[in-house]
Amino acid sequence: MKQIVQKIVLACAGIIFALALCESLIWVTPQKLLPPRLQELTKRMALYRDADGMFIADSELLFKIRPNYDAVVDHPDYHVRVRTHLNLDGIGFRGGSSGGPAWAAAVGDSFTFGVGVKQEDTWVYLLAKALGREIANLAIPAQGPAQYTRVLKHYALAMRPKVVFYGFYFNDLDAANRFHRMKRTLIPVSRYLRHYSVLYNLVTASRTAAAADQPPPAQDTPTVGADDGAELIRRTLVRQNRNFEQRWQVTVKELDDALRASQEAKIELVLLYLPSRWEVYWESIKARNLLPDSLDIDRLRRTVVEYCGARKIACFDLTPVLKQEARQGKQLYFPIDGHWNQQGNRIVAEALKNFLTAKGLAG
Repeated sequence: MKQIVQKIVLACAGIIFALALCESLIWVTPQKLLPPRLQELTKRMALYRDADGMFIADSELLFKIRPNYDAVVDHPDYHVRVRTHLNLDGIGFRGGSSGGPAWAAAVGDSFTFGVGVKQEDTWVYLLAKALGREIANLAIPAQGPAQYTRVLKHYALAMRPKVVFYGFYFNDLDAANRFHRMKRTLIPVSRYLRHYSVLYNLVTASRTAAAADQPPPAQDTPTVGADDGAELIRRTLVRQNRNFEQRWQVTVKELDDALRASQEAKIELVLLYLPSRWEVYWESIKARNLLPDSLDIDRLRRTVVEYCGARKIACFDLTPVLKQEARQGKQLYFPIDGHWNQQGNRIVAEALKNFLTAKGLAG
């Protein structure tokens, strides 16, 4: 028995040594000598590290933007400088436009933050300029409803705005569930490996590609490639519908908490449904790839709109507006990254201004 254990230990040690040697060889080899796939992968890992360089750990939010952050983000879709103009004690936000008291504040994820565009091209900044009122951008990329609500209660309401925009995105059921799961995880091993282990990323990419017959997207934002990402969206919808009601109830608790805190502070909460590119281009994606009718891409969107009706709160679903613009051939999203480009942000700002005016909330 002892000999068997020794052999197992030696075998494991040999495997670990071999993996470490392979990993080391990849890192020390000049990038131009690496195979194209490894060159692309190491560049993507650098993007992961650069993106996470703006974040620091936080006991309440899990992570937050470091104050006084100022860096240039290089991506195949854009080259943009990102700065935190509103730097509070231990945290930074992209902040406002004209300065002065905030008429409104916006919480949300990367679509509200404005990933890929400079501050002056975000929908928050453009809306502030169009209304002639200050709006503080308090969004943090990669977060979800649990964090939106906490940012709203801790930072947005403290500004005493008249309006708070609460951005809700297509992947927010996953984000809400992930928040509570990560709260129980003491060491984020997978995140470290994603940043620093080429072999880990190769294995992960291979498993995903085997299931989807295509490479995975570089970010957690739905990405529509040359084949529209049909298999990826199919698997995403299957996952979204798994325990949908249970995860929606977790999300509702966060939404209700944000609504209750806003009402107690006598501040108008406006819930925004921010659609993914999949939702906006769904008709063409579905037809081109012969996807079945059983894939209900509108389930979450309908549920959010119904929630607004039941709670009698202002809600603006941007999907119809963006679909109409997309039918006219306008490019609203970055081709690889998947976030709104400059034109997408401009259209969202214009639509929001019209919505607020019609609802009597722009004054």
